[in-house]
Amino acid sequence: MVRVAICGAGGLGGNHAGNFDAMPGAEVTMVYDVDEDAARELADAVAARPAEKEADLWGDDVDVVVITTPTPFHHYYTLKAAEAGKHIFCEKPMCRTMEQGEEMLEAVREAGVKFMVGHVVRFFPEYVLARALIQDGEIGDVAIARTSRINTLPGGPNSWFANYEMSGGVTLDMTIHDFDWLLWTFGPAERVYSVGVPNHMPPLDYGLTTIRFESGTIAHCEGSWAELGQFRTHFDIAGSDGLIRHSSTENSTLTVQRRGGAEDRAAVQVPESPAAVSPYMLEDQHFIDCIVNNEEPMITGEEALAAVEVALAAMESNEAGGKPIKL
Repeated sequence: MVRVAICGAGGLGGNHAGNFDAMPGAEVTMVYDVDEDAARELADAVAARPAEKEADLWGDDVDVVVITTPTPFHHYYTLKAAEAGKHIFCEKPMCRTMEQGEEMLEAVREAGVKFMVGHVVRFFPEYVLARALIQDGEIGDVAIARTSRINTLPGGPNSWFANYEMSGGVTLDMTIHDFDWLLWTFGPAERVYSVGVPNHMPPLDYGLTTIRFESGTIAHCEGSWAELGQFRTHFDIAGSDGLIRHSSTENSTLTVQRRGGAEDRAAVQVPESPAAVSPYMLEDQHFIDCIVNNEEPMITGEEALAAVEVALAAMESNEAGGKPIKL
């Protein structure tokens, strides 16, 4: 049985706690939060005990520490957990600065523990299928990718997300999901250009980032915390032989349209509706499986830090009024 401690009793902490509590082969033994009432409430919900002090996280009754604190504290708790020899699941973004990220990687390497960052989009079926189609050459050589991730400001204007220095705004906190998926799909990025309105935080933030990849693919990534309605995602991936399109607001969330063949006949557009198993459960189960089977997680720390690098470059470009940033 893999014993899990939740470090951070907010929304994502509750999500992960529920997953591990329902998972064969894992149990939540402890919940820690600087807000003792929040820790106690979540611990009661999953039949765990609230930590009396931070040091309880590093005790003998914990195998895994799940870090779901605000972003600036990911670095601190990762270093402490690694020093204690605990496996670590850290929510995204991995860190607030590149220096923090490098120290985190060094700490987990030296400790020899499993380390995974929660880039859960890699477990969403429409994104998994789209990448597989691209990798298999189903739409030929990809020239343009366009992604969109639209939400309202998490927690409202009084939440820690509204503090740009803490959260990094929509680009570091939310659009990084798309950056990670694009890097996973198309390989290393070469340069970044971004414009937006971070000076309007709170309550609004918006960023439109263009990425050129070493492969030649260009991506346009839209992220917004200016919405008041439904959270939604969208992508269009255009290749020499066809188009892959996803929209979370449509019943058939993924469509593949191939270009006409040699006979000049229009290709048939086929809707795909992948089965929806909770990607968050798949993500958590994958990490437990890696621990049990002594395998490396599919999302490495190096990959997570590469996504942070793109996000920080986009923020730098945005803050400089659209200055191109070479990686």
